[in-house]
Amino acid sequence: MPQNKQGSILIYTLFLSSFLILFFVSFQWEIEKSLINTQGHEQTVQDISHTRDALVLLWTQPEAIKDIDSANNTVLASLTQNENILTWFLESRGSQEYWITDTGWVTTLPLDIIDGWPVLYRLATFDSGAESSATLVSSWVVTHSFSLPLSGGGNQYILLIEWLGGQTRYTIDMGVSTAIPQSSLYRKTYTVSGYSRSAWTYEIIHFAPKTRAWFPYEQLGMYLKR
Repeated sequence: MPQNKQGSILIYTLFLSSFLILFFVSFQWEIEKSLINTQGHEQTVQDISHTRDALVLLWTQPEAIKDIDSANNTVLASLTQNENILTWFLESRGSQEYWITDTGWVTTLPLDIIDGWPVLYRLATFDSGAESSATLVSSWVVTHSFSLPLSGGGNQYILLIEWLGGQTRYTIDMGVSTAIPQSSLYRKTYTVSGYSRSAWTYEIIHFAPKTRAWFPYEQLGMYLKR
């Protein structure tokens, strides 16, 4: 009888030891999984935060490329700006407005139709803070290429490019001038081992069309096609 009791105690002890070992192994694995998930979540939150900060900076000052995370080779690359060349496409009665805030001594802006139909442009100038006194500098239909004249006495300009029918893709060489387009497109890109991989594409609306305070859009014949 004592031997049976000792045997039962031994079996119970072995069972309890095995249970505790399995419990602690399982508990350790759950902790490791939790840490891994937490690290992944923190990385995602950090990535979203860095992307948002970069988009905010691009909203006020668009540029060709913006670093998000240099350590992980993550950037926002523009699909509509290459150095000082701005690219856009028009279709279905579309338009694109540009605010030229500094000419940088540039006297002309080369406009080139890359593909598609002609476009109508209107260019107006005014002194800073005197939008209501804006005057029309030039207006014309561009079929292939044309140099838009930056003249008229003002220190700021508003340029409007309007659709005339069919799809159109064009470029504007801004040179050293400073311009903010109505909207821009950016693609988030990762570079791993020399290979680039694209993720999300973002459209940044820098300003709503026809919203410059006190600017006489209708009097200058802008947006009459709408």
